[in-house]
Amino acid sequence: MKITTEAIVLGLRKHSDKMSVLHVYTKTEGRLALQVYGVHGKRKMQAAYQPLSIVEVTYDALPARPFVVASSVDPVFLSEQVYEDIRKQTVALFVAEILMLTVTHPMRDETIYDFLGAFVRELNGTSTPENLHIIFMIRLAELLGIGVPKLSDVSVYANIENPTFTTASLSRTTRQDLLYQLCGYYSEHIESFRMPKSLDILIEIFN
Repeated sequence: MKITTEAIVLGLRKHSDKMSVLHVYTKTEGRLALQVYGVHGKRKMQAAYQPLSIVEVTYDALPARPFVVASSVDPVFLSEQVYEDIRKQTVALFVAEILMLTVTHPMRDETIYDFLGAFVRELNGTSTPENLHIIFMIRLAELLGIGVPKLSDVSVYANIENPTFTTASLSRTTRQDLLYQLCGYYSEHIESFRMPKSLDILIEIFN
């Protein structure tokens, strides 16, 4: 049976010369890993496979198969502004890694999906992305059921019902402290979580 659903790209990993594994969070099935073919030879499609791009995927959902094979991946919303700005690009990579470490099961959750879609569009359009990933981590923790205690006044900007990702004005030191506190908190409450590899790059970019 073929399934078509909207999805947010988390990452693409080359497996062989012909096949890659595309990690996505889908609207209907939650987290999935899809086999895709010929990706690295199609320059026109490279933007669709960037972290936090929104795509429409069609795949065969056959229980007998060990892997889910994508028959098509079509762009829905490409974060063009993100990949023209090194700050936004670094935030996108960091957020995608956070999702890879936390949302690990194929469990449908449209609330999380809508939250991610709103974040993608906010990141693409904002001119001040330097604190957006902090707001993201606080709000994601709420949705995952591990809501963080109040770390600073920034918490007031993380109301789940707020449709935007309004950011507070944080100093470089405060921003770094909050990031380490949040990563530590995630490590304590989520077994699969480890310190993101992109954390040092993120801190360096916003120094």
